[in-house]
Amino acid sequence: MALDQSALLEVLDAFKAADVGDRVRQAADNGLAGLERNPEALLRLADPA
Repeated sequence: MALDQSALLEVLDAFKAADVGDRVRQAADNGLAGLERNPEALLRLADPA
């Protein structure tokens, strides 16, 4: 099941807002930066079919 762009943004925002470790927060920041640069590439990774 692939997530659409808005769902990915919601997941990343939830990680960033939650009280989680620095690694998860950094991963969320990196994912968000990648999504902002090239959302189509991230969507293809989520659903490579």
